[in-house]
Amino acid sequence: MIYSQPTVFIIFLLCFLIINIVICSLIFRKEKQFEPDKLIDIYNPNALKDLRAKYNLKADKYSLELSQVARGADHKRFFGKVKLEAFCAIKERIGDVDDGGKYVCNPRAVRKDNCTLISLGLNNAISYDQHIQNVTGGHCRILGADKDPQNITIQEAYEGINGQLFVGMIPNEISISSMLKKAERREVELFKIDIEGGEHEGLEPFIREYRVCQIFIEVHGTPSEHLKMLQTMAKYNFRIFNVEPNPYCFNCCEYSLIQDSCMDQYGVYPLVPIVPKV
Repeated sequence: MIYSQPTVFIIFLLCFLIINIVICSLIFRKEKQFEPDKLIDIYNPNALKDLRAKYNLKADKYSLELSQVARGADHKRFFGKVKLEAFCAIKERIGDVDDGGKYVCNPRAVRKDNCTLISLGLNNAISYDQHIQNVTGGHCRILGADKDPQNITIQEAYEGINGQLFVGMIPNEISISSMLKKAERREVELFKIDIEGGEHEGLEPFIREYRVCQIFIEVHGTPSEHLKMLQTMAKYNFRIFNVEPNPYCFNCCEYSLIQDSCMDQYGVYPLVPIVPKV
């Protein structure tokens, strides 16, 4: 059977819409399962206290279950045991709708004076970087890095968003600390890291030395490696406020965390630490 050109176009359009609806529904379901058990009325002064009390009663159970599933190889089961440790009422997705986007807590609350953002892992795609600069007002300096040089179009675009680019594989060829020293910066407001496994060795030396408010990190590896990475950040008083498994990578998961000292600034309510500290 021969289809006319308009018919072929309509069929193509329908297929495109169906694929996007399926992808969006998968992402929605992934995100929804990690929200608190019920919607929180943020205007009710007792709602968050009740939520924290509920978490407090189950904290030991949650921690034990997380440690137990980390010994296995079932990533889906592990991700399901990761609980929120802080409540952010204003979570905003920055960047792409699916892979590459990050959940940031109240990004408009960044400091207005001499603020710094970091974005590790570019691969000639800077939708996150452009979006976060737009949302935060464009007054922060953004430091971007990738293992490969970016094309000339990206280089020019990055300069246009008050950015500075670095090249090198983290941590073997370049350290995050050296980036900050070269840029003459002392602390970081928002820190995005997606460097295909380099986070396991590259992150801790940096957060040990520098103050960071929020971290948006994609962790790669086994459940035990995920737990170890979460424990590393918990050691420096970071708490999880969003969890999102990557639908395109079975052993990858996006975690958004905030440091205890920055919670008031971003309007975050602390719940109970669940990740067992080491």
